[in-house]
This record gives sequence, C-alpha cells and structure tokens, in this order.
Amino acid sequence: MTKQKNELIFSLIFFFFSSFFFLSIVSSLFIDNFGDLLDIFLRPNNIFIQLSRILLFIAICILIYLIQSNAREDSRKRIYMALYGISVFLSLLLISILSSPKDNNLDGILDIYDLDNSYLVVNNLKKLIIDSFVFIYFITIPLLVFFHKKNIFNNNHFYKTYIKEAAPSLSVSIIFLFGYCIRIYDFYNLFSMIDFVLSLVSIVLFVRIVFSLRSTITFYNIVNLLILFFGFILIVFCSYLLEQFDLYYANVFFYTIGLLYWFFNILIEKA
Repeated sequence: MTKQKNELIFSLIFFFFSSFFFLSIVSSLFIDNFGDLLDIFLRPNNIFIQLSRILLFIAICILIYLIQSNAREDSRKRIYMALYGISVFLSLLLISILSSPKDNNLDGILDIYDLDNSYLVVNNLKKLIIDSFVFIYFITIPLLVFFHKKNIFNNNHFYKTYIKEAAPSLSVSIIFLFGYCIRIYDFYNLFSMIDFVLSLVSIVLFVRIVFSLRSTITFYNIVNLLILFFGFILIVFCSYLLEQFDLYYANVFFYTIGLLYWFFNILIEKA
C-alpha cells in the first residue's frame, strides 16, 4: 500500500461517517420523526463505539496479514512495527469492551452506591487527559513544525530522531481536530470558551497551511478541511440540541480513524 492509497481510504472513511453524523444532526433538528436518531448514535455502547471496535479489529487483522506476508522477507522493522500496532490496538479494543457501561444498569449502580459525582470526575478526567494528548501531539506539534521548522526543528536532534518520522500528516491532524471540535460550546462557561478559541484558531491555522501549500496540496486535504470547517459551524450552532448527549463517543470514533490513519502512514514509511 502507498501513502496515496492510504490517504484515499481513510479520507473516504472520514467523509462517509462525518457526513452521516451531519445528516443525523440535521435530521434530528428539522424532522420530528428523527428526534431519537442522535440518541441511537451517542448512547452508551452506541453505533460510534461499535464502529470504533470494528475499525480496531480490522486493523489488527490487516497487521496480522502483513506480518505473515513479510515473514520470509527482510522486513524486521515493519514486522516489529506491526507487532507494536497489534498490541496497542488490541489493548484499546479490550479496554473499550471491558470499560463500556451497561445501558440498563449504569444509572441504577450509580444511584445505589451514590457514585454519581465520582463517576463524573473520573470520566471527565479521562476525557481531559485524552483530549490534551490529542491536541498537543496531533494538532499543536504539526502546526509548530510547519510554521517554525526552518528556525527550530531542522537542526534539532531530538526532533529528527524521535518525532519527524512519526509526525502526523496534514489530513491526520485535520481528522483529529475534527474529533476534538465535537463538543458542547457554552459561551457562558470559561472552559468551553477556551475550547472554542483553541478549535477556531487551529482551524484558521490549518486553512493558512492549505493556502500556503496550494501547489502541493491534495484534493483529499481540501475535502477534509471543508468537512472540518462545516462540521465546526454545525456543531457550534446546534450545541443546544447536542447538550443532551455525551459527544465523547463521537470524539473517540474520529480519534480512532485518525489514529489508524497515522499508524498506517508510519508503517508505510517502514516498508
């Protein structure tokens, strides 16, 4: 597989499911009979979580096939990388299955043991850690690399040795930023305002990158950026509708797409 084919596959996956997500929001907003559509996607153990697990399982199967097909060739780096990917994706799959709440029993358990506050604190802390890592590594670092690589990174040994090869591509960062932007924007809440500003500034900077690279930018970069831009506007204006749902399930799904896209890019480099 080449990077071009990898970009095509994951851009199509991103386009299909983001469009499906937009359609469910618009349908729930304007069509009364579709009022429960978002609830189907965003409840515990919902479609987004199941799709995340399916993508992880497919990625594991592909990596197993790659190990078998490269077993007789001198491709140790690629095999080791594939084994590492299997261990990571399998761990994420098991964590997702074992930590998933039960639709019917979760509320009762929390009420019986009076763990509502503790559950919310732990859950919010987990979200904060994951979102912070995503924003720093998959969004902030690529932006810094682009705008300051001539001054800082080109002569930096740590960057050349440990980061450059694993740096996410533009499309990978756009998908992660899309996942990060899926949240409730409450303009009376300080932390929500910070999220809004960070998301908006990041989108503007990525638009700036696309325009500066217009001679080498791909069609899929442009489409992914348009999806990000349209999705951000839709989510901001529909926050009052989305506030009754746990949007983190959608975050996790699009983070999964970005993670697999990023990993297979690195794997192709090892070929």
